[in-house]
Amino acid sequence: MPLVLVWFALLCLVPDPRPLGAPDAAVSVVGKLTGLSEASSRAATAIALRVISIAMLGFLVALAASRRPLWQSALIALPVASPLAVASLWINHGYFPIPSQIKLAIASAVIGVAAGLALRKSLVARISLAVILCGLFLWGIPHGISNDLDRSARITGQHVLAHVDEIPAGDDGFAECVALAFRFAAKNSDAADPVHTNQAAILALGVILGDEHVATLARRSLDDSHHGAISRLRQKVKLHGRGDLPRHFWVSASLTLLADGNRSTSVGVTKELMDSNPGGSGFSFVDLVADRAGVLFAMAATRDATSATTLQQTIRDGLDAADYCPPIEGLPEGISRDEFQSVYGGLGGEPTKRIVDEITKRLRQCRVLAADPQAPIEILPKMQSGPIAIE
Repeated sequence: MPLVLVWFALLCLVPDPRPLGAPDAAVSVVGKLTGLSEASSRAATAIALRVISIAMLGFLVALAASRRPLWQSALIALPVASPLAVASLWINHGYFPIPSQIKLAIASAVIGVAAGLALRKSLVARISLAVILCGLFLWGIPHGISNDLDRSARITGQHVLAHVDEIPAGDDGFAECVALAFRFAAKNSDAADPVHTNQAAILALGVILGDEHVATLARRSLDDSHHGAISRLRQKVKLHGRGDLPRHFWVSASLTLLADGNRSTSVGVTKELMDSNPGGSGFSFVDLVADRAGVLFAMAATRDATSATTLQQTIRDGLDAADYCPPIEGLPEGISRDEFQSVYGGLGGEPTKRIVDEITKRLRQCRVLAADPQAPIEILPKMQSGPIAIE
């Protein structure tokens, strides 16, 4: 049982092997074995590593119950392993898994239990399989973005910074930075996947206009020689006349690539809740607008090749800052913890819901973000659907 608890903790805490974070070596092996493209190989690698990690949990649960007769071991292991698998995803992702993730987790746990029950009488086989599964899991822990994407992001960033003195101040500077990065991406999409080049543009702007920690999250270093140019550009560029909103937009967009859209939303909301505590800047619905606009932009830019190319063309035709992030007028901010609870009812309060509905309407009116009018827009993370107190 101690091994089960240790492995469960690892699954909860260690970053999930998402497509952008899958190790290059693993992707290369999968690509050679399957003949899939680089993008498909990454997705397949991420799924395979996830199955392996959860199967290991089922395997250990089966071993923990192996001293009982076979039928009793099965009756114990299957009901225990499946909920643990789902719970590990819930804790790791920060939201309750969607149906496809639940099915994958349960199927993987069952496979692990079956393997453990089948090998219960062979100590050598059990140890060998445990070592193999553990080794593959550790090998698959995300090590950051691929070398190709890192190289593309660096080149795109250098292209933007080379024009730092030509970029205008204010909102026009925001639009010009996007245009520089994505025109460069479109120019290179003839010889590369447009999704890849758009990912590079987003990560480059995430570091330049967002935060240097984006590079850290991607497991990459930042060239110190660019600090001066980055600092000058951040002082110039605004979004709706504010210098903080470009950072919210591009950090959220980058997190969407490095994690996923809902986790990026969770991070944004969590920060606002922290800011509402004494000494913070206060809960801000304005910041949430910029956060969610960045998430939706990244999703539109990287959903598939068609969406990526369409966005490149739209940007090439000419856009202003309001096309990327809707107006912020009239949205409350600087809200204290007590006020957020008493006046707005917390995250699940009716006043909050009305403001969220208004934010959703504004986001749908943005030219870049309204590609799919039927797609749901989640302003608050999925697991936070009811009243939540701020501790």
